Amino acid sequence: MTSTLFLRCVALPDHERRQAVARWQREGHPVRLSQPSPQARFIAFQAQGCHGSWQGMIGAREWLQAVGPQWSQWLHQEGADQEILELFSAVSRPIEIAPDLLDYQRLFEFRLIQGEALQEACLPCIGTPQSDLWVMEGPSQRKEPSRPLQAWLQAVPQALRIVLGNSELARLPSRQLAKGDVLVIAEQTRQLFMADLCIGQFTFVKEGLHMQLTPPDNPSPSAPCVLSELPVKLEFVLGELTLSMATLNEFIEGQVLPLEATVASNVEVRVGGKCIAVGELVQLGDRLGVELREVGQGMGNE
Repeated sequence: MTSTLFLRCVALPDHERRQAVARWQREGHPVRLSQPSPQARFIAFQAQGCHGSWQGMIGAREWLQAVGPQWSQWLHQEGADQEILELFSAVSRPIEIAPDLLDYQRLFEFRLIQGEALQEACLPCIGTPQSDLWVMEGPSQRKEPSRPLQAWLQAVPQALRIVLGNSELARLPSRQLAKGDVLVIAEQTRQLFMADLCIGQFTFVKEGLHMQLTPPDNPSPSAPCVLSELPVKLEFVLGELTLSMATLNEFIEGQVLPLEATVASNVEVRVGGKCIAVGELVQLGDRLGVELREVGQGMGNE
C-alpha cells in the first residue's frame, strides 16, 4: 500500500511579497498589498540604491496629475502616455519615498506596461506624494535591521564553549600519547564560543572568568547585544511515535511508515528541544517550508 502526501503549494513570489509588506508594516510604514488596475497604464522602472536594485511602477496619468496639474490637457491627446514617460525619465527624482523604506540614487530602464499584463498580481503598494508606487521586485541586498532578543529566544538553551587555546599534534614530542604526558598549550586564545561562533574572550580573575564580549561592527549606544546575531538552529518535527522493537522491525522490513492524515498540518518547530511554533508543511517553490499557524506563549509573532 502506498500513499502520497499532498501539500498545499505556496507561490514563492507571493510569499516574498507578503513577507516584505509585513516587515515594512512592523517598521511603521503604511504599506499594503494591492492589485493594480488592469485598465491603467504604468511607468515601470529599475532603481539603484544602497540596498541594491529594485523594480517599481507608478500610474502614468496619476503621476502627471500630481506633479503638473497644469499639463492635464495632455491626458486627452493621442500618445500622451509616451510623452509622460519621457517627462518622468527626464526628472532627476520623480518620486519621493521615505529613505528608510526604499531608497534610490537613480532610476533607469523606463517602460510603459498595461495593468492587464500583470495577471491580477497583488503587489506591495506604497503611498507617495506623487501617486501609489507598486514594488514589483524588492531590494536585492536588503539587510534586516538588528533587534533585541525576543522573550522566547532568551529562553533557548545554547552551549557556551570556553576554549583555552590550541596546539598542533605535529609539534608535540611524540604523536603517541600516553598516560602522564603533559600537552603544552602553544597558543592561548582564551575564546568564548556559542553556535560555533566566537563571541568574545576571557581572562582569569580571582572569582573565576571575566568575559569580554566582542562588540558589533560600528558600535553605537543603540547597537544590539552580540548574542542577538547568533544563528539559532531550528528543528522541524513531523511527528513522534513510541514503538516497540517488534513493531519498529515490521516497519523497517516493510519500508513504509504510515502517517496520520493531519500530520502535515501539525509540524512542530523546535529550538533546543523546545517547541516554539506549530505550522503546516507546504511546498514553497521547489523547496519544503512550514507556514506558521501558532506561535507559543510569550513568543513574538514574525
